[in-house]
Amino acid sequence: MEVEALNRQVLLRPIVVGGRVARTREAIVASALTLAEAGDVAPIVRDIARMAGVSARTVFQHFADTAELYVAVLDRVLAPGFGDMAGPGAALPLDGRIRLVVERGADRCERLLPMWTFVETLQRRSAPAADRLARVYAVNNANLAQWFEGELSGLRSEQRAQVLNALALALAPESWVVLRQRLGLTVERARDELRFVVGAALSGGAIRR
Repeated sequence: MEVEALNRQVLLRPIVVGGRVARTREAIVASALTLAEAGDVAPIVRDIARMAGVSARTVFQHFADTAELYVAVLDRVLAPGFGDMAGPGAALPLDGRIRLVVERGADRCERLLPMWTFVETLQRRSAPAADRLARVYAVNNANLAQWFEGELSGLRSEQRAQVLNALALALAPESWVVLRQRLGLTVERARDELRFVVGAALSGGAIRR
């Protein structure tokens, strides 16, 4: 993933603040996102600008380089509460909570699937991107601890950490990539496998009390 940057010797017209600027920025980010979703690991400015209906110069009036633009794309992907989703009620039986958590997590991971290589590459090369994804994982861990507190509360500290780590691993986007792309499972079959793994992790923790 190479970073494109404008030659700073080129004089730029100042950006006029207003609705038009916001719409232009939105079009640029949306175009880059579309290319990433189509499997482009590092969309180039020329293609982004053409799709957005602007010039390459305009792209660099809004973003210092492609790295900054790519982080804006990642923000767009994570914006719909990717890691911070409403959890099941404590009164819901365990099977119901597992089903709900897996279905919601699978829906979010399926959205991310077409552009996973883009995201994975970006987080290795951009500290801001890595920080954003780290926050998603941290929030997801905290959510799992809350949603399955009844099953985790009776475990010793080390066992609780092991089960929680197993749940986080099972529900991480990387696991969904393996199930869907590496193993070639359908969405429903992949959900079934995750429900089995989450249930096994929780029941295994109960056995080891």
